[in-house]
Amino acid sequence: MKIVIFTSDGIRHKYFANSLRKYVDETLVISEYKKTIKTNKEKSTSTLEKHFQLRNVTEKKFFPDNDFFHDKVISIAYKEANSEQIFQIVKKFNPDLMVVFGSSIIKEPLLSLKPGRFINLHLGLSPYYRGSGTNFWPFINKELEYVGSTILHLDPGIDTGDIITHVIPRFEIGDNVHTVGCKVIQESVNIFYKIIENVKQGKELKRTKQFEVLDSKYYKNSDFNEDILKKYIKNLENGIIENYLTATKKQLKLITLDND
Repeated sequence: MKIVIFTSDGIRHKYFANSLRKYVDETLVISEYKKTIKTNKEKSTSTLEKHFQLRNVTEKKFFPDNDFFHDKVISIAYKEANSEQIFQIVKKFNPDLMVVFGSSIIKEPLLSLKPGRFINLHLGLSPYYRGSGTNFWPFINKELEYVGSTILHLDPGIDTGDIITHVIPRFEIGDNVHTVGCKVIQESVNIFYKIIENVKQGKELKRTKQFEVLDSKYYKNSDFNEDILKKYIKNLENGIIENYLTATKKQLKLITLDND
């Protein structure tokens, strides 16, 4: 079995790609990189900078092997995944499954290259939370039951494709947005193993159309700032994790591989 993975070059992305590699015969990784912006010394001590430094430290603990293990890795600039060159490379590779996690938005003709076999790992429970930082904002809104991921079929929209399954992490005392985020990715990988097995057996990937919810939320990168981050820290200090573990949970409509 052969798969193509469209991803980025972060620690979490390398862990994801390396994990899937273990369960298939051949893997082609299309890895986008972003230009790093140097910050001055004063800015490097800001709340925002410390937040992302802690994320990197946490991901290194959860995912210690943080380099690609693949023989076939194509490193490209951000938003270059839709180039004619990449399209021809992927078409020639002729994968059985195409997967997106953390890349820029995939467009035609790539989008229609493998009908029914092109899927996306979205960090966040869609349709409840879509867009950017979808596992961060539940910490702001004090509704941790919305933390998780959605594995869905890729379509032209943003996190709007038919759902294959939702994935929910297990919270523990001492967790924060970074540790929970790593748990979501680990559990998502475990579910991907099952999906890959279904593809190997020639099974069609399930589809559940996204349902309407009254309080659906959509966030952009520009919504995240220093003041919002301070609110997250305050919620964490006020025991948002402990309160969630002891409180009655809101009942959500969630899709699993075993239900419709």
